[in-house]
Amino acid sequence: MENMKQKFTPQVILNWIIAVLKGTLVGLAIVIPGVSGGSMLLTIGVYEDAVSITSKKKEVRNAAILKLIPYAIGIVLGVAVLSFVITWLLANYELYTILAFCGLILGSLPMLVKEIRGQIGVKRVAPSYFLLSAVMIALMVALPLLNNRTTEDFERLTAEDQLMLNDRVVLFEGSAPSDAEQITVKKNDSSMPVLKIKSGESGLAGMRADISDGVILEYDSLDDVNWNEEPVQLVRTGDSTVSIGGTSYTVYRAIDTLNNGLISALLAAALGFIAAGTMIVPGISGSMVLLVLGFYNSVMSHLKGAIIALLTFQFAALPQHLLVLIPFAIGVVLGLLIVSKLVKWLLDQYPTPTYYAIIGLMLSSPFAIFMKSSLLNETFLQSMHWYTVVIGLICLIGGFLAAIRLSKDEAK
Repeated sequence: MENMKQKFTPQVILNWIIAVLKGTLVGLAIVIPGVSGGSMLLTIGVYEDAVSITSKKKEVRNAAILKLIPYAIGIVLGVAVLSFVITWLLANYELYTILAFCGLILGSLPMLVKEIRGQIGVKRVAPSYFLLSAVMIALMVALPLLNNRTTEDFERLTAEDQLMLNDRVVLFEGSAPSDAEQITVKKNDSSMPVLKIKSGESGLAGMRADISDGVILEYDSLDDVNWNEEPVQLVRTGDSTVSIGGTSYTVYRAIDTLNNGLISALLAAALGFIAAGTMIVPGISGSMVLLVLGFYNSVMSHLKGAIIALLTFQFAALPQHLLVLIPFAIGVVLGLLIVSKLVKWLLDQYPTPTYYAIIGLMLSSPFAIFMKSSLLNETFLQSMHWYTVVIGLICLIGGFLAAIRLSKDEAK
């Protein structure tokens, strides 16, 4: 009984709350292309616990699982709830948000160096280890360049198609492309506004959205919907047309690459395995890998669609999302278990080269993050002011110092 009382002291409860908040950082990192969830696990000091969940030693495995429970709750909250917040921050304060995450990642490097010199007992390092770090840096520089997507494809709505919650559409007034033609919307193309569909009391409502590097940055689905200062109400008038305020538009819908039944379910499971397997490696972003493969937008669309359907009680829209998300989640679990076991083995058998490989991956993370942002363009650079640089440096330094503090807290 005494042990049970000790488990629920105010200090223990406070530690759980702090662990949940730290876990949300990992969840936010998971959904941002370029930001590594594994790096955030290192930053908050629980990476070795995460890769110990598959340990052969029962006491080690159980202790790791017990410790990670509040962090796992935070990760789920970060992915499922706060992803909407980070979407808004990226849409409105992209530079500052990215720099804060870069600071968090770089701030965990001193902890890694201390780990190498202290626990592992390495004072002098062979040149080959630095070469290993350089190879990892080259890998991370090359990965985001493989598919620097700046467009998204849309296809014309057909008679069999139904506009569903969380669909993204482009409307053509007047002369629209031919039925067989597939259109492409470029990044930040103001001439082709993209609408996100949400349910309305009469018909379907359209919500403005911006495009950044192939990723739709959506407005909060609970906000009022406005288009040119007036609410938009889409009324289906034909197989591929809708009416807004009496004006007819031809509808093109964003192509969902994960909507083909069993094949899509198997593909989603494979994508979940790949995303989780790469995510557990510090410095490599699972979401960036999905973006490179061309499936990030589809996965995020299904995730947000399911959340919005639950929040707005549109349960009829859930099955189309769950048929993708459930196999994806199964793949994630398998990827985490198998790859974490491999990483644990590497840390046990070859700790020094493994840590130097991780350092190389993390050093190059900021490059990958910026490559997957919409900041590297002439317009943005020309619009920068002195205070933009100052605030950005404050965010970078703040993230760096926060990571060091998190590392110290976890060490205690």
